[in-house]
Amino acid sequence: MTDFAGPAAAAAIRSALERCDAAAAFGLPGGPNQVLFNAFRNARTRLIVPTHELAAAFMAGTYGRVDGRPGILLTIPGPGFAYALAGLAEAWQDSAPLVHIVRAPPEGRHPRHRHQALDQAAIVRPMVKAVFGVSELAQLGETVCTAFETARCGEPGPVVVQLGGPADSPGSVSDAAPADEAAARAIWKRIHQARKPVLLLGQGCSQSAAVIRAYVERTATPAFTTASGRGVIPEHSPWCLGYDSLRGSTEQLNAFLRETDLVIAIGARLAFNGTAGFGVTLPRERLVHIDASAANLNAIYPASNVVAMSVAAFFLLAESTASPRTAWTLDSLTPWRLRIRTAQAVGPEPTIAGHTPQQFFSLLRAALPDDALVVTDSGLHQVMARRYFEVREVHGLLLPTDLQSMGFALPSAIAAKLAAPSRPVVALVGDGGALMSGLELAVAVRERLPLTVIVFNDGYLNQIRMQQLLDSGRGHGVALPVLDFEGLADATGVDYVAGNSAIDESIGRAARGTGVTLIDVPVRDGVSVLAAAAQHRAKAVVRSALGTRWHTLRRWLRR
Repeated sequence: MTDFAGPAAAAAIRSALERCDAAAAFGLPGGPNQVLFNAFRNARTRLIVPTHELAAAFMAGTYGRVDGRPGILLTIPGPGFAYALAGLAEAWQDSAPLVHIVRAPPEGRHPRHRHQALDQAAIVRPMVKAVFGVSELAQLGETVCTAFETARCGEPGPVVVQLGGPADSPGSVSDAAPADEAAARAIWKRIHQARKPVLLLGQGCSQSAAVIRAYVERTATPAFTTASGRGVIPEHSPWCLGYDSLRGSTEQLNAFLRETDLVIAIGARLAFNGTAGFGVTLPRERLVHIDASAANLNAIYPASNVVAMSVAAFFLLAESTASPRTAWTLDSLTPWRLRIRTAQAVGPEPTIAGHTPQQFFSLLRAALPDDALVVTDSGLHQVMARRYFEVREVHGLLLPTDLQSMGFALPSAIAAKLAAPSRPVVALVGDGGALMSGLELAVAVRERLPLTVIVFNDGYLNQIRMQQLLDSGRGHGVALPVLDFEGLADATGVDYVAGNSAIDESIGRAARGTGVTLIDVPVRDGVSVLAAAAQHRAKAVVRSALGTRWHTLRRWLRR
């Protein structure tokens, strides 16, 4: 029987990762993989040990998103594997390249009652690109390298390598069809003929942002992005529509799209979060779609022309022909930009360090350089960041897009700093998310990573509480345990700053610093929150008193 826990297997994995130029690995050691962790001593692949496997999975996925090379995830089977699942699912939903290396569960006569035994392949297969099994040591290095390429080719995503798993585990090197140059040239012909085209850019455009920006300015082509593609075009550019479903008006965007004669979707899956819950209108006859994965083409929005091709390869074809300028002018585009990007608060909003959310995020923007990388958790703070923060660089606002995992921001900010060491990195964390992953502060300190962590401290799972207030005027089951963030900062060795009205100065100093800073920002119910709660509480009382007659009264009042 092949010993995949021994030094020969560990040496083969380390060598393969270095051959693939894997830059960073994240995980926790245990009995089944402790020899592998020992093999990473002095390796070119940097090893980061967070506090738990979920944080490791978030780190590996985010590293892949920012750097482009897959992050490596190392766990033991059983509990380590299971704890990482939400991070794998996040990577799957966010098209993040990741390679998870894990021992296969032990075999035996009693499959249900073996130590730490789970059917890992069956559990994970719906949320990864491929599951590779390795049954012979001689195959190990080649399998790891194949998994690495599979994770980043086509549409990037997570891949699992099971050490000691069956050799016939399904897996493929690519999810992309061979590039059809004729189909791509047909699309370029339509682009050149269009008078009023618009670009719809997704996260797949991140590695080609400079080329796309030059094309936009050279041809006077306006652009808007999906939520995860924000920053591919700087949002203060006059050619950027600055749209996010939480930031502007989908109705106005759709009105603008009716004025266009071609919508060019590039590097975008056109999934739920990037299209306002499929509320963006993209008529087939005026839509062309370019994506690295053939599986994304005609999947949700049928298009009149499609091609499976990388963004870089698609724009390389444009260099051989002169692209004419469109009929758009800044004078004709500016009114549309103002109508589309007007921040619209949906429901009541709290105050943040004594400021309105719009004021706070304007101060945050002013305190940071254009290339700052801001990472959000899931929660009310993410809603407000997407609504009010202007993104000026690729990955300038990095969020858990379609799975929306809490606890994402702080581990991901650590990975983002590793992947982009020259860029200031700021983590925006709700106090609920901080309760889940706050001890990763100690990991940032140990790894000597300059990092700014802003905690929105309101004492609630406030996004859910706001929904409850609008439903009944009361919240329930959303209060959080009180956490002393100054004590947490002291315990983990980070600098603590109490957020106040001079919050921009605190953020600016922290972003320019060389250590880890936690800024504790008070979030309080504003007048709009208190008024909405009182109004809906009164409605709830009337509804309760009237019983079934409430519906009759409401219909009468609407006449």
